[in-house]
Amino acid sequence: MKATHKSGFCDLHCHILPQIDDGPHSLEQSVQMCRLAAADGITTIVATPHFNSVYHPAPDRVQRAADDLRQALAAEELPLEIVLGADVAAGADLGDLTTTKQYLTIGGQGKYILFEPPARTMPEWITDIIFGLRLAGLSVIITHPERNARVQQEPNIIIPMVQSGVMVQITADSITGNFGREAKKCASALLKMNAVHFIASDAHSPRDRAPRLSCAAHKASKYLGESAFELVCDNPRAVVEGGIVEIPDPEPIASWFRGIALSN
Repeated sequence: MKATHKSGFCDLHCHILPQIDDGPHSLEQSVQMCRLAAADGITTIVATPHFNSVYHPAPDRVQRAADDLRQALAAEELPLEIVLGADVAAGADLGDLTTTKQYLTIGGQGKYILFEPPARTMPEWITDIIFGLRLAGLSVIITHPERNARVQQEPNIIIPMVQSGVMVQITADSITGNFGREAKKCASALLKMNAVHFIASDAHSPRDRAPRLSCAAHKASKYLGESAFELVCDNPRAVVEGGIVEIPDPEPIASWFRGIALSN
């Protein structure tokens, strides 16, 4: 299924830049990913290289990679907009993101930031970091919590975060099952809880983790109806444009059970 929104899908979290992190190894691989994205109905990609203890690329290097990719897309006449951002790990030195590291925010606007939690835990100090980011005037988008082992055990722990204004982005491949059974069940739970605001690809390559959103949006519509497409169209586009994303009240799951799953 292609995008139903007039401006197409907007992929808010994608490792599309070549030779920056563990994403594509060459410009050609980046272009291959862009071809797949365009074929799926994606018209805007937010390039979000990792910023953590392993990867901390300089802003000029990121900008050059983005410019090279834009030139390659123009040469192929691929109608894709590339916006810069970052996938910022919880353990990174976040510093004063509104000044020295403003480039880590989406579009460099100093407004929205993708915040990656640890893979297995959701420690209490996460709340302190999020509070500090919000105090600095940033709107926090927590990335792929459905792949976090602690959240998989009890999805309701996301509720207080959302109630405080934190937004949630889940991975398209989690919804479709490509990240395994537990991530799929947790993604389903978060959708049922009305605690998801964005679906993004978190793509890293043109093969195993490709930039596609249409199948995931279709599956998410099982729970959200046509409003599922707001998670891949309207909401991420509002972020890119520096607008406002409406955060509906989440609904805790009264009895969490391991059998929940999205249908194939």
